[in-house]
Amino acid sequence: MHSCRNAIEELVIEETKAQVARLSSERAQAIDLSEVVAHALNRLPTMYATTKVGWLQQRKRALNELKQQIESAVRRALVSVKPDALRDSTPLPAKELENQARSLAQLQDILGIPTLTWKDVPEALENALMTVKLKSAVSYTYLNEAKRSTIDVQDFIRRSRVDDVNWKGRQAGIKINNLDKDRSPEAKEFATYMLSASYSFSNVLEKLVLSLAFHQVQKLNPTIGEIIDLGEVVAYVLNRLPPMYATTERGYQQLRLRAREVHGKQVVETINEAIKLILDSPNRTRIPLALTKYEAEQEEALEEIKWILKRDDINWRNVATIIEESLGNAIFGEIDWQRRPQKAPNSWA
Repeated sequence: MHSCRNAIEELVIEETKAQVARLSSERAQAIDLSEVVAHALNRLPTMYATTKVGWLQQRKRALNELKQQIESAVRRALVSVKPDALRDSTPLPAKELENQARSLAQLQDILGIPTLTWKDVPEALENALMTVKLKSAVSYTYLNEAKRSTIDVQDFIRRSRVDDVNWKGRQAGIKINNLDKDRSPEAKEFATYMLSASYSFSNVLEKLVLSLAFHQVQKLNPTIGEIIDLGEVVAYVLNRLPPMYATTERGYQQLRLRAREVHGKQVVETINEAIKLILDSPNRTRIPLALTKYEAEQEEALEEIKWILKRDDINWRNVATIIEESLGNAIFGEIDWQRRPQKAPNSWA
């Protein structure tokens, strides 16, 4: 949900990494960073923002007013969060963690380009498919039908020929994007966008509030509902509720139940309050979060991928799986794909 983001998360992660770096290597390796960050965030105020100005203001406030509080929360988390073999460590439900950044991280791994951005994915996919086509023509012609039916294609790619299959993708990545070495504002924005892909924690209130806000807006007259920014409503509500970050399925279930029982009525009331405030000031100038530009790049990339793979069922949730399957099928020439035209058409249908 990049139209609404808790600005304090990144600062807590940075502080956690800084404090862990001062520990012995043995102790540092035993620490679950996600658990430490979630523990600290649950003891700090929420600072959600929906606009570029709001994001900068929230970060400035956090740095000026909450620096010591953040440092203290992280120190206490490092003491409190300890490995426990008897503790239920079943990870969060996949749906709670899935987001566009995590999907892009999967594509970075599949295509072998650690700095891949959404706008780079179509070209990297074309390069990978062409590489597979050329190399499979030489390396895999000996496979008979029986062998093809028994081989696990995805495991085969990963274990046997992944370096060859991804070679051109890696080269393209060097040309396309060099964000690891570039610490420009754009590189920092991209690092912020990708932050959620590296950690396994979630404020369980986010999706709950979003769902309730959506249903409340649906009750309004359609012409009124169209001017309501759900992200703005959600941020308003979350900034008036205690944080509820979880890292395990058990923690997620407990916090979600508590949220419904203790804060359910308050959430609905605050949603209605947020809607009223938005309707009372409809002409405000709003510059969205810089992170939303990656959502636009993602949508454009998905349309191009649909064109390349000649499929219209691709979305950000399934694109990594479909691309991995397509590369596996390409080994045996069992995929029909096409290069993009030089000038991308307005519609890929």
